[in-house]
Amino acid sequence: MSDDATRVAVMGAVAYDIIGKTDKIFDRNGPGLNCKVSTQQEFFGGCAGNIAYGLKVLGTRCSLLSLAGGEDFRRYAQHLGSGLSGVLSVKGAHCAKANIITDPNGTQFTAFSPGPEVDRATWEAHLGNQSFTALDMFVCMPFPVPFMERTLEVAKTANPNIFTLWVPGQYADSMSEEDLRRALVHCDLLIGNAHEISHIRQSAPGCLAGKSVIETDGARPVRTVLSDGNQRTLPTPRVSPTVDPTGCGDAFVAGLIPQLLLALDAVGSPHWEQKINAIVRAGIHQAGLCLRQRGSQTYTRR
Repeated sequence: MSDDATRVAVMGAVAYDIIGKTDKIFDRNGPGLNCKVSTQQEFFGGCAGNIAYGLKVLGTRCSLLSLAGGEDFRRYAQHLGSGLSGVLSVKGAHCAKANIITDPNGTQFTAFSPGPEVDRATWEAHLGNQSFTALDMFVCMPFPVPFMERTLEVAKTANPNIFTLWVPGQYADSMSEEDLRRALVHCDLLIGNAHEISHIRQSAPGCLAGKSVIETDGARPVRTVLSDGNQRTLPTPRVSPTVDPTGCGDAFVAGLIPQLLLALDAVGSPHWEQKINAIVRAGIHQAGLCLRQRGSQTYTRR
């Protein structure tokens, strides 16, 4: 496949982020009442949109599979520029929106409006218009649970050689054991934070046996459990200045995808884990770039 070919499809939300700061330290239950917010700004966001942007920064073409509001997606489409044939625009609806507040410790509280919704039959019909056969990788970012499960299955059925990367995100702790097992059977690499991975292990015991897992934990080291059970940890270098953690997890995922593609090319699908350190370090680097900027889609390649 040529270097300029689209090798990756990314599914998940596109959204507009309203990002603000507060001087109030959040307790374990969130921001509490009367939380005064300052410096609010709107940015492009949404997990899949953030991944598409990160790959654009890295020069890796991707196609985007998502739902968007017909009322306000045009500006977002102009921002990303290409790979949008898989975006289903819902007439009369608005894109998802996230109101994100960050305290002085970097702890965030997010109130999320999910945006346009469609039924399963409509999504199935939309999937029928997509082609996974020429792709090398499908990246499944947080999306409604039935859509994640079904699209992972469709991608793997249409192309058994496709590499599937699943990031369940905020949906992880609402998924049943059956939901998790249905999704994981079609997953080659699982990425999540410590809370999400812990929930999956507890809710579906044994389901991660033989699976490759990358577990992030903020500024703490990234932990990797390989399919053979071996574990590795890689430190996350100190970032200065630390401006805004919004979208850093998505930047991490976007950053590792080109290195993962290189590993798949070099050593083949069964042996990509040989390059795991380089893959994870690339993700950590891109997350650091995002952390130095305000907003999820404002950093550039360095």
